[in-house]
Amino acid sequence: MPAFRTLALVILAAFVVSIFILGYQFLQGLDRERRARDAALELNNGVQAVIATGNPQTVEITVPAGYKLKFENQRVSINGFAVPENGYLLQVTDLELSEGSYVLTITLEGNSVVVSK
Repeated sequence: MPAFRTLALVILAAFVVSIFILGYQFLQGLDRERRARDAALELNNGVQAVIATGNPQTVEITVPAGYKLKFENQRVSINGFAVPENGYLLQVTDLELSEGSYVLTITLEGNSVVVSK
């Protein structure tokens, strides 16, 4: 009987550890997704501020591993999440950023918004 009890405890411990590992990985994925959305929203806020005021803006963003941030269809897009919903009224220069931290300068030049590293 003690052998079965020990075996049951080992199996239970392995089960608990595997659940913990899967939960940790899931939470890490959610955190990366949140940081990706935050980067897109921060860049969107900078572009919106430039469009509204005409004053240059500096934005610091971090694109997490496995994500690409870019402008497509006049919106900031990062792996399927895009803002603003209806796009910008002005033309925005094409930009694609992969994993890493960036300091971006956003300026208004004529009738277009220029985002540069």
